Amino acid sequence: MAEELNMPQMGYDMKEGVVVKWLMEEGASVNIGDPIAEIETDKAVVEFESYAEGILQQILVEEGTKVNVGDAIAIVGDGSETTEEVVTPETTEEVVTPETTEEVVT
Repeated sequence: MAEELNMPQMGYDMKEGVVVKWLMEEGASVNIGDPIAEIETDKAVVEFESYAEGILQQILVEEGTKVNVGDAIAIVGDGSETTEEVVTPETTEEVVTPETTEEVVT
C-alpha cells in the first residue's frame, strides 16, 4: 500500500519548509531512516529521513517549493500500486516588502 510522506514539523514553531534538494529519484528503493530530501526551515537546512519503506513512486513537489507542514511531498509504495489520483499540496509563497522610513533632519 502506498504511503504519503508529509512535510515534517522540524521545530516547535515551524509552519512550512522548503524542499531544497531531493536526495533520491523516483523509482529508488527507500528504507526507513534513509535521507530522501533536504528541507530548509527558518533556522537550518536538515535532512528529511523516510518513515516508510518501499519504492519512491512519486515526488509531488519540485525543489525550491515552499510547503506547509503536514502536506504530502512524496509517495512511497511497493511499486505495484498506481497513483491515479494524487492531491497536490498547497504551497504558500510569502512576499516580504520591507518598510522604508525616511528620516528628515532639519
